Amino acid sequence: MTNKIYLFLVAAIIAAVAGFFFHKNSLEGEQKVTDMLYELNFADSKGGQVNLQQYKGEWLVVNFWATWCAPCREEIPELNQFHLTNQIKLIGIAIDDIDAVNKFQKKIPIKYPSYIIDDLSGVKLSQSMGNEKGVLPFTVLINPNNDIEKLYYGKVKIPQLSQDVANALNL
Repeated sequence: MTNKIYLFLVAAIIAAVAGFFFHKNSLEGEQKVTDMLYELNFADSKGGQVNLQQYKGEWLVVNFWATWCAPCREEIPELNQFHLTNQIKLIGIAIDDIDAVNKFQKKIPIKYPSYIIDDLSGVKLSQSMGNEKGVLPFTVLINPNNDIEKLYYGKVKIPQLSQDVANALNL
């Protein structure tokens, strides 16, 4: 009887270890929610196509905005200042059309890289990155492993963003 219990325990341990390794290996190929960010093409302000692969593997703040969004327009000068005083990469993604963005930037220049994506693709990208509320502005803090660290719905509070970035960079 003791031998049967012993054999059962050994078999259970082997099964558990095999299950762990199978599960671990199956997760390695799993897509991250941020993958779409690096796979899509965006327009720059001149109408050229840009891919964001250059930002992959870095700490990154991504701010989704639109020219017709009042809180978005209000936070851009604050994000300009954040960009100038922080070492983390900041990019904007305008869910808008190129003419509206260029007209807007004549009034309020954007001092950090900002790219443009059509409404449907932009909303889908924003939602895939956690914007369940469907609001703009929407800001995401992404770590070098391309995992989302923090989400900010609505106008981002720059002191909070700065503190979160400082905490993240000191990990």
